Amino acid sequence: MLKMSRLPGRAVKRFGWSLERHQLWLSGEYLLHREISGYREEVKRYYYGDIQAIVSGPSLGFRTCNILCLLVLSLLSLLALAMYLTSASVTAYTLVFLGAGLSGFTLSGNLIFGPTCKTTLYTATSEAQLYSLGRRRSTEKAIARILPFIEAAQGAYAAPTPSTEPVEFGGITSEGAVPPPSLEDPPNP
Repeated sequence: MLKMSRLPGRAVKRFGWSLERHQLWLSGEYLLHREISGYREEVKRYYYGDIQAIVSGPSLGFRTCNILCLLVLSLLSLLALAMYLTSASVTAYTLVFLGAGLSGFTLSGNLIFGPTCKTTLYTATSEAQLYSLGRRRSTEKAIARILPFIEAAQGAYAAPTPSTEPVEFGGITSEGAVPPPSLEDPPNP
């Protein structure tokens, strides 16, 4: 029996009325993608030889969350200052400070977890959004663990080197190629 290990990163996404948990598992032969929703579980296997690319790019979630939390925190701070100057009730202070505390907690948690990203896995026939790799730090760790398995199945990537030899295309070599006519000089009739 193959031993499987769970990759870093987790996600709980809301699709319609249901919540889905997303996980990635590493096996000796394939990468396993699990989507768990209530009593339903969907599993997809991506064999290392079939994976063409894992692309990860920045998303706007990190910046948007930070801006919104800072905006709410500053507005509630101004409200607390105004309430202090007008001698408002203790209940109002409590509600304002609870809102500010929740906003500050969300902001600090977002800063601790780091920037968000959007990660997609590509094969020859499909592409899959990997929601569990939604933070840059967990994506880098997961790709570092997956890469040796992909290289073992496909071979290490070697960047192509430019050729210095003349290229033949349609019977014409690149050495004796005639430059294209310029647009400024019209052809003679």
